[in-house]
Amino acid sequence: MKGIFGKLSKKQLYSLCGVLLIIICAGIFFATRKPEGGVDEEAPFRKKPKAMGTPYIDPAVMMQGANAWQGVNYQATARQALDIVNQQRAGSGLAPLSWNDNLSNCAMVRATELPASFSHTRPNGMDWYTVCADLMYGENLAYGYNNANGVVNGWMNSPAHRANIMNGSFTTCGIGLYDAGGTWYWAQEFGY
Repeated sequence: MKGIFGKLSKKQLYSLCGVLLIIICAGIFFATRKPEGGVDEEAPFRKKPKAMGTPYIDPAVMMQGANAWQGVNYQATARQALDIVNQQRAGSGLAPLSWNDNLSNCAMVRATELPASFSHTRPNGMDWYTVCADLMYGENLAYGYNNANGVVNGWMNSPAHRANIMNGSFTTCGIGLYDAGGTWYWAQEFGY
């Protein structure tokens, strides 16, 4: 060690230590920084079946979604996001999406799964719509947006997510919002 630093004066050695400390602190800052908002790379949808029939709604799944809304209630923020989505649709001459409580509960199930698997594949390896296949026909995901305007802007700036929002065939919507350690996870579910 003396051979490497032996030719440096104390002042130069202190300066070198200061620069190294700054580099280490910057690395720690950027490594621990919360991610800025983002959306997933795709926004899947399924076509409307020829005969809809009466949808099967699993009571256990609906209870799981309803229970996820407990604690801090973000449902008002989720509904605000739908209002902004409907403003976007109105600007293109599309009918508004109706809030659907069952889709909202499905969205909450998906939102709570996202910290473990930010994907359209659920943590159990199944497809996104298996929460309730009779209700869920399109899905948008996002994380890190801490307000309704931000998440809708994120979705609208992504062609795939925008396509789901502007799909004139969709008539219903539910949005789930889950806070995991200060990072908000969003799931937007669409139905016919």
